[in-house]
Amino acid sequence: MGRRMSDGAPTPERGVWWLYVLWSETKQRTYVGITTDPRRRLREHNGEITGGGKYTSRGRPWVPVALYGPYHGQGRAIRAENALKRLGGLFKRANWVLIRSSMHKV
Repeated sequence: MGRRMSDGAPTPERGVWWLYVLWSETKQRTYVGITTDPRRRLREHNGEITGGGKYTSRGRPWVPVALYGPYHGQGRAIRAENALKRLGGLFKRANWVLIRSSMHKV
């Protein structure tokens, strides 16, 4: 299970990546992304500081749902992100458990 971002996101470390799931109550949608700094990225998505993506500019405020990691290296985080994006719905994304297989090595 993922860590809850609101319960104390990790301090950024060099080379360490995190996979996160956000929820928009206004749009009833999830957003999945990767970052080295979950706190900063959430602030960006919510427009508190510059840098949020175009997709998340609508549907604010975004609420943190789950945090997965750490992943040592951006490539590993991207592979995990792609595996998580293949799942649909908030429940599956918020309760995702990575199954290590030949298709999803992270």
